[in-house]
Amino acid sequence: MVYSFPLGYAAPFVERVDALPPGAHARRWVLRDDNQQHYHGVMPLEEDPAYVELHWKADGRAQEQLVGVFKLHLARLLSDGYVRREHEERPDDTEVRLRFYRGSRSVIYIQARNDQPALPIGIVDALG
Repeated sequence: MVYSFPLGYAAPFVERVDALPPGAHARRWVLRDDNQQHYHGVMPLEEDPAYVELHWKADGRAQEQLVGVFKLHLARLLSDGYVRREHEERPDDTEVRLRFYRGSRSVIYIQARNDQPALPIGIVDALG
């Protein structure tokens, strides 16, 4: 069976895009295995929807692979627990922590923490 990521049920949360809309800016992030197989950063909710150009590489010397350019619906990701507020003790916090994680079978997920739900969004060739 061949899967196309993100899977259909992820559409309310994340979409792969071929081109950015006029005036939109994509953050460029690189997920690395030698950094605990994850990359995370803070994003303001006011950027919803936000765009991320996500790459993966095994370590600092490896060649990057493009995972994809994604349109992220931050408020929806937050409401379903895929991202978390940066300052969890402040319910009015306007920043979220977005974390990408490479799991088994080289699937890339959005996941707030290891014990939280994970949303598969892409896949990489970890052997090549």
